[in-house]
Amino acid sequence: MINVEFLKKLTILYVEDEDVAREKLAKTLNRLFKKVYLAPNGLEGYIQFQKLHLAKTPVDLVLSDINMPKMSGIEMLAQIRELDKEVPFIFTTARSESENLLKAIELKANHYILKPIDMEDVVLKSQEVCQKKYYERMLLLKNQELEQYLKALDNVAVVLKFDEEGNITFINSSFLESFDKNEDEILNKSFRELIHTDISKEVIDSLFEIINKNKIWEGDLKYLSSDNNPFYVNSTIFEIEENNKKLFINIGFVSTKENLEKREFKKKVLKNIQEQNQKILIYKKEVEELRLKISKYENIIVLLKEEIENEKKKNQTRLNQLKHLETEKLSFDEKQEHILKAKNKQFEDYRVMLAKVKKEKEALLEKTHVLEKELLEKKLDIERKEEMLELKRKRIEDLNDVVKYREIQLKKLDPSIILN
Repeated sequence: MINVEFLKKLTILYVEDEDVAREKLAKTLNRLFKKVYLAPNGLEGYIQFQKLHLAKTPVDLVLSDINMPKMSGIEMLAQIRELDKEVPFIFTTARSESENLLKAIELKANHYILKPIDMEDVVLKSQEVCQKKYYERMLLLKNQELEQYLKALDNVAVVLKFDEEGNITFINSSFLESFDKNEDEILNKSFRELIHTDISKEVIDSLFEIINKNKIWEGDLKYLSSDNNPFYVNSTIFEIEENNKKLFINIGFVSTKENLEKREFKKKVLKNIQEQNQKILIYKKEVEELRLKISKYENIIVLLKEEIENEKKKNQTRLNQLKHLETEKLSFDEKQEHILKAKNKQFEDYRVMLAKVKKEKEALLEKTHVLEKELLEKKLDIERKEEMLELKRKRIEDLNDVVKYREIQLKKLDPSIILN
């Protein structure tokens, strides 16, 4: 189940070179997480992480693709691990490459997710590794806090451990000072032997009976130092388990005035030493951080120099291409100008020829009009002559009829005339 309240406390860095995939998943991540930083490749992702690290802005999770330009996800993780050994890391990949995955495991990657990405799977796995890291960090802090308390207790209180038979297995320095004895003189001796003879056997037996029932005994116990000076310890004794063995621990405070004064003085000295140690640790940490910064900046400078050299080479290649294109363009322009001049001349020739043809056409049209007019006149003249010819032909026919008629009349009058 997605724990929205927990996710809203987390800051993540998402590195993906595919723009569409990055923007799509980023929308979902921004709705669920406190802050989402984006990077388009491994180099940008590493620089982004380094900036956040130097600015003391904690990154709770890095989510990254493996195969990317400029710097792969594996290379980026290796660089990040030099800055932060523990930050949770999840890889997204389109294919499960055993070599990459083994390298990722060596670099303490927490998970990998195969593409295409399932949004819910990404969120749940991110939540899982961050919760694990959160609980580990809390446990570490609690253990450190407990260790500090134990150290403080060891410096202020008197502590002694003994087994079921009452044999002493441990005694701290404060208790040894009170006895004014060496550790060898105390260890493996009976706890009963250290208690002053003024304490009755019944009281001691009652003490052992109570603690053997896994109960706590509290009270004042009287002890005797090596110089026969008695001292009292306000004690708390209870059962513990150490290395699978049943033991009892006596934690108390010496109640004499001299020991109280010693303890207070020791507290002040220890506090002063702790403060100095803390300052030394802070200075060492700052020096180490400065060294890391210098080292990382040197690495970045090398990477940037390589990037600049690559860009110079690319720019030189582009410049050469541009010069070549300019040369080709100039040659092309010259060719175009030559072709244009030829076409213009050809066009002028066509224009002159067209004007000449047009003039000839107009002359022909005029001549055609004249010929048409002459033709029309000739046609009219022919028609008139045909009409006249027709009239003459008709007249000839009429004359022939008249001749034939006269011949017939003549035949009738004198046939010999016809014969002659």
